[in-house]
Amino acid sequence: MKFLLHSPMVLIVLWSAAAVVAQENSPIKIVQLTDQIYQLTTDQGSYTTNMLACVGEDGVLLVDTGDEETAEELQKVVQSFGKGIPRYIINTHRHVEHIGGNAIFGGEPIIIAHDLVPAKLRLGGYLFDEFPKATFPDITISDSLCLYFNGDKIRIIAIPGSHDDNELLVHFTNNKVAHISSLVNGLNFPSVDSDGDVLKFPELVARAITLLPEDVIIVSGHNRNCTWQDLHTYLDMLKQTTEIVRAGLAEGKTVAMLQEQKVLERYAAYAGSYVSPEKWIEYLAKGIAAKGPKKKKIYEPLYYALKEGGGDLAVARYSELKEKHADEYEFNGVTLVVIGEKLLAKEKIPEAIKILALGLQEYPKDEYAYYANYLLSSAYQKQENKEQAIFYCKKALELKPDFQAATKLLAELEKM
Repeated sequence: MKFLLHSPMVLIVLWSAAAVVAQENSPIKIVQLTDQIYQLTTDQGSYTTNMLACVGEDGVLLVDTGDEETAEELQKVVQSFGKGIPRYIINTHRHVEHIGGNAIFGGEPIIIAHDLVPAKLRLGGYLFDEFPKATFPDITISDSLCLYFNGDKIRIIAIPGSHDDNELLVHFTNNKVAHISSLVNGLNFPSVDSDGDVLKFPELVARAITLLPEDVIIVSGHNRNCTWQDLHTYLDMLKQTTEIVRAGLAEGKTVAMLQEQKVLERYAAYAGSYVSPEKWIEYLAKGIAAKGPKKKKIYEPLYYALKEGGGDLAVARYSELKEKHADEYEFNGVTLVVIGEKLLAKEKIPEAIKILALGLQEYPKDEYAYYANYLLSSAYQKQENKEQAIFYCKKALELKPDFQAATKLLAELEKM
């Protein structure tokens, strides 16, 4: 019996059973890609987020760690591998759904990220996250690095500039698996961060084609996986849609006209996640028209106003900046939604309500107004204010009837 309990086959069966149980009770879906590589996927509703775990004799290496909300579940999945905490974590870029689980493992894992990440996590909207020290990288790179782990040669290559300015490609050469960050959004139209450049996508996708072999499994940061050949098709789409929008703008057409004329209708299959053809036209037009320095974000002044005097001072500071410094700062609804969401996550409920209400007052027709209403509903739910929670949840559904999270929340509220 002792021999059987310690035999490799029995250990594999026992681990597999534990992994299945963990998967059934977890928001993290586990798919084994090779003998050593596991894909770990969480569902954010309108998109999925993909992580990788490399498991072998040397232990566990993670590529990305999801968001803070699923960190404990990620920890359980890693424990189920039976190799202890991760020895390495590679963050493909600084966004919260890629680094949010770093800190759950404490300060022991060696975290690798792009050179820009440490500073990025102390600026802008990331101020509101107030990340602990264990979130930050121990090793940063600006070009490339090779890591030898579990018998594999892992190439870590900087590919910054499109979705964000601090992205890394991670290629497990022996396992023939690559995580391509958010360069390819699961073969959907890609999204562009404020520090990204929509016009860099074709160049960097072309570079990825030259860096990766034809038989590689390509895991995107979000949504479905793709093949090396898919990259060629995706590159064609990027080039063609860019030229269509560029030509339309050169003819004097506005973004609204291009959207109304459905100039990208033949590429509708790339719509998905949260980037529609209309949004992709907007991204491209903004990138083509970009001139001069960008305006400053309002994150920093609002963060310090909240620290100093709470929600009332932050609202007053916002009004002052908009009235007296409109030429210096960028004002929009999504910034206030981001701040409100982060305050809500930190259980700063009164402050979150003030900021989200300000956003709806200033930008009632913003494309993310539905989400601001949903977050306000969630905030009032936390305050056990059923009437206000239901009011804002219904407002969210009026603006976006197919918003499943709001539908679920409303059902919960009506049972209170």
